[in-house]
Amino acid sequence: MHKPLDDFHQQLQELLVSACTDHQEGRLAAAEAVYLQLLDSFAELPVLHYNLGLIDYSLERYEEACRRFTRAAELQPGDGDILFNLALSRKRCGELAGAITCFRQLLQSSPDCIDSLYNLAGCLQDSGELPAAVATYRQVLARAPEHYQALSNLAYLLHRLGQREEALCAYRRVVELRPDHIAAGHMLAALSGWPADTPPEAYVREVFDNYSAYFEQSLLAELEYCVPEKLRVLYEQSRVDSAPCRHGHGLDLGCGTGLGGQAFADCCHRLDGLDLSAKMIALAAGKGLYRQLHQRGIAPFLAENGARYDLFLATDVFVYLGELRQIFALLRQRARPGAVLLFSTESLAEGRFLLRETGRFAHAASYIEELAAATGWLVLARQESRLRKERGDWVPGDLWHLRLAGGCGRRGAKR
Repeated sequence: MHKPLDDFHQQLQELLVSACTDHQEGRLAAAEAVYLQLLDSFAELPVLHYNLGLIDYSLERYEEACRRFTRAAELQPGDGDILFNLALSRKRCGELAGAITCFRQLLQSSPDCIDSLYNLAGCLQDSGELPAAVATYRQVLARAPEHYQALSNLAYLLHRLGQREEALCAYRRVVELRPDHIAAGHMLAALSGWPADTPPEAYVREVFDNYSAYFEQSLLAELEYCVPEKLRVLYEQSRVDSAPCRHGHGLDLGCGTGLGGQAFADCCHRLDGLDLSAKMIALAAGKGLYRQLHQRGIAPFLAENGARYDLFLATDVFVYLGELRQIFALLRQRARPGAVLLFSTESLAEGRFLLRETGRFAHAASYIEELAAATGWLVLARQESRLRKERGDWVPGDLWHLRLAGGCGRRGAKR
């Protein structure tokens, strides 16, 4: 935090010192009031704009923080602290190009600054400039070899770019530095071909919290994902009753940002959503599709929640679970007579399920059919489908429409 100027009048000096003390000790409202009071008389004083920017940033008022730091930078050009905080604020506002400019400007005068390099790499990654982000994370690690956050992000990008062996080495190094790093441990297992049943909830939560800001843009525009719409078509084609159908209470498992809910909301008088990621739930809430949203894992929620449902939806959710026997049994317990279960899986030619190098699970159709029979579900339809693109190729999968046994006759599975 900037220090008051030595030539201040004593009374003004005391006011500013008092405000800085309040600021440092967390009394932000009191500090802000004094800073604003002083700003009326000393509008050209950089420290006031800077400290007000710090308060705005602390209170997540990022656009206002950008305005304050920009003014402080105009009044005191070349100040590294001001420029760094302006870059962080721009990043928070989604102004990635502006943030990248700030970090690069900082690095011109301090090329070995780890914080600037690491944050620049993150902005490049979020902007889709993946090779540049990889190069910048390498610069971080050249200066700080045990910077496990940079190493973890580098491993992820190398994996995403198809550089499997380098990604594997990077994930191994992350696990050496942080044996408790759940995401790295899971991806190390996936790339190494180790057997796994279900990933830790913390891994899934971290993946989607980190992915939330650009989830829909990536999935819809880059990966051409349209599973919810395809599943809705399958549902309409394979329903035994051709009359318009409205279920009472629906539950969107792993609802994400609400893409599945958008395709099926009109099928339910009430639709609730469930997801591990708080950030994804916040985005889903903004769509106004769900009566209630729950931040929980699927199995714990179904085991503890006493509600009964008429429709369950799981678009690209079971790919993050692996073993599904417990889930199918719990869904059966929470299903009303005639309930339907609609979901997608990634294809597996034989076996039960398999953790792939992507970190997702594939499921054999025979395994799903066996589980359905064992847990009281009838397979009304299965349809082979292209789920999303990955490195330019389509990921093959299956779309499923199941109904609670005893609720209706079987029409037969579509291939």
